[in-house]
Amino acid sequence: MSVPGETAGAAQDEVLVARMVSTGPFALADGPAILVGQDDKVQARNMAGADLARRLPELSDIASLIAEARHAGRGISAVIELRDVPGTAPGATSFSALPVGEDGAVLLIGRDVSVDRNLRSALVDSRQRYRDLVEISADLAWETDAEGRFAFVSPHGGIGWSAADLIGRRADAFLVTPPGVTVDSPFRTREARQEMEITFRRPDGGEARLETAAAPLFAADGSWAGARGVCRDVTDDRMRDMELARVGARQRLTAHIMRAIRDETDPDRMLSLAAEAVFRGGNADGCSVYRILPGTGMSLAAAVGTPVPDAIFEEMRERITNSREPAVEAYDIGAVLAHRLSHHHEINGAVLLWRAGETADWSDDDAQLIADLSDQLGIALHQAAAHQHLERLSTTDAMTGLLNRRAFDDAITRRLSAGGGVPGTLTYVDLDNFKKVNDTKGHQVGDQALVHLSDILKRQAQPGDLIARLGGDEFALWLDGVSVAEAPARAEWILETGKELLQYSGSPDYPVGLSIGMAVYRPGSGESREHLIERADAVMYEIKHGGKGWYRIAPDADAETTIETPG
Repeated sequence: MSVPGETAGAAQDEVLVARMVSTGPFALADGPAILVGQDDKVQARNMAGADLARRLPELSDIASLIAEARHAGRGISAVIELRDVPGTAPGATSFSALPVGEDGAVLLIGRDVSVDRNLRSALVDSRQRYRDLVEISADLAWETDAEGRFAFVSPHGGIGWSAADLIGRRADAFLVTPPGVTVDSPFRTREARQEMEITFRRPDGGEARLETAAAPLFAADGSWAGARGVCRDVTDDRMRDMELARVGARQRLTAHIMRAIRDETDPDRMLSLAAEAVFRGGNADGCSVYRILPGTGMSLAAAVGTPVPDAIFEEMRERITNSREPAVEAYDIGAVLAHRLSHHHEINGAVLLWRAGETADWSDDDAQLIADLSDQLGIALHQAAAHQHLERLSTTDAMTGLLNRRAFDDAITRRLSAGGGVPGTLTYVDLDNFKKVNDTKGHQVGDQALVHLSDILKRQAQPGDLIARLGGDEFALWLDGVSVAEAPARAEWILETGKELLQYSGSPDYPVGLSIGMAVYRPGSGESREHLIERADAVMYEIKHGGKGWYRIAPDADAETTIETPG
C-alpha cells in the first residue's frame, strides 16, 4: 500500500517532468521526448515526438525498452532502427528510458545517431581503404622509431623479407652504399621526401632499387621520433631503363659506323672513324682494328688512343680467331677485350679494346657491346677491302701489280706540284727485241719476261720511288731524290741485273735487253710534267734508234746542247 505522501511526491515528479517535456527544456529538442504513464499511455510529449507518440503502441522495441527500465528501476539505453515513422529521420536513434517517480511512469528521450554511426563507419572504411591502397601500391610500408629501427612494416613484409624479419632491426643496415660514399637515408629523414631512390638489400644478398616517399615523425615536445614511408620496387624499371640506354648507345654507335661506311670513300679514313666510334663508346684507353688479307696474315688497319701492346696481341691472336665469343684478359698493366670480325661468316679481322692500369677490367655489358658492334666492324673491314681492291684495279696493272699509266701520271703531277727541294729522275725502261719473244716463244713466255722485269725494277726501288707499267713492254720509274750525279749508277744497276732476261730471248741474234731514257727534275725549275716527259721520251727515242741496250740522260731543261750519251 502506497504512502499518501510518497504518492503525492511521485505525482508531483510526473507533473514536473510533463512540463519539462511539453513547455520546458525538452519542448524544442531535435529528438523526441515522451512521458509514458504506468498504463503506457502518453502523458506528455514535445513537438519532435508527436508522430512517434501516436505510433508508440506499434513499436515493440521501444515498448520493451520502457518495460525493462520500469522493471529495473533505472535508466536503460538502446539504439533502435526506426522505419516509416513520420517526423523521425529513418535510421538509427538512440533511446534512453528513465523511470520517473514510483508509480511506473517512464521518460523516453531519443537522439538521432545515424550521422555518428555513418561517420564512424566511413572512418573505419576510410582507414581500411587507406591500408588496402598502401598494401596495393607499395612493396614496403614502414615506420621507424627514434632509434632508426623498424617499428612497423606492412603485414606482408616486403622485398623478400617477412614483417618479423624487419621489425626491431636498424633500417639503415639494409641500405646498400658504395664504399666511402654517404647517402641520405629515408628512415632517418627530418623532412618530407618524394621520389627518393635507395638500394635495399634482399634476403638472398641481391639488391633492389626502391623509389621511396617518406615523412618525419615528431613527438609532442617537437623532438624527432622516427619516420614513416612507403617504398616501391623499381628494380625491373631501372633495369629496363639501363637496357634501353644500352640499346640506344649501341644504335647510335652502329649508325655512326654505318654512316662512315656509307659516306667515307677513303678506306683508311673509314676504318679510323669506325675505330674511334668503338673507342669512345667502349670508354677505352685504346682501340685497335686488325684486318686479315690473303697471304699476309693479320695486320693493323686502324688504331685510336693507346694501342694494345704487340706482345699481348700476339699472345691472344689464336684465341681471338678461334672463339665466337668476346675474349677478356687482365694483365698487370691493363685489360684487353677482343672479338673477331667476320663478313658472311668469313673471318676478316679483329677488334681489340684496351684499358690501362692494374685494376682495369671489362664488364659483361662491355663484352655485349663489342659483340653487337662486331658485325658492323666486319662490314667496315669488308667495305674498306672492297674500296682498296677497286682502287688497285683502277690504278695498277693487272699482270705485274705495278702502277698503270694514269696512276703514274697522277702521282708524278702530285710530286711536281708539291715542290720542295728534292730532285727526282723520270726514267723510261723498254724491253729490247720483245716482239721476237712473243713471235717465237709465245705470249705466255712474253708475259713471264714482263713479270720478271717488274721484279727487277721492284728490287732496285728505294722508299719514295714509283714504278709503273705504261703498256706493252714500256715501263716507267720515278726515282725520288735521285740527281743527275746519282742517276747513272741506278741505270747501270738495272742494265746489269736485266741480263737475267736473256733467257727469254727469241734467238741469239735478237737477245732480250733493256734501253733506258732518263730526265732529271731540278727543284725550283718550274718545269711542267709534260716538258719532263718530252725530255725523257726524246732520249729514249735516241737510244732505241742508236743501238739499244744502254741508257741516256737528257740534258738539263735549260740547256741547249744535244742529248748526251754516257759511257
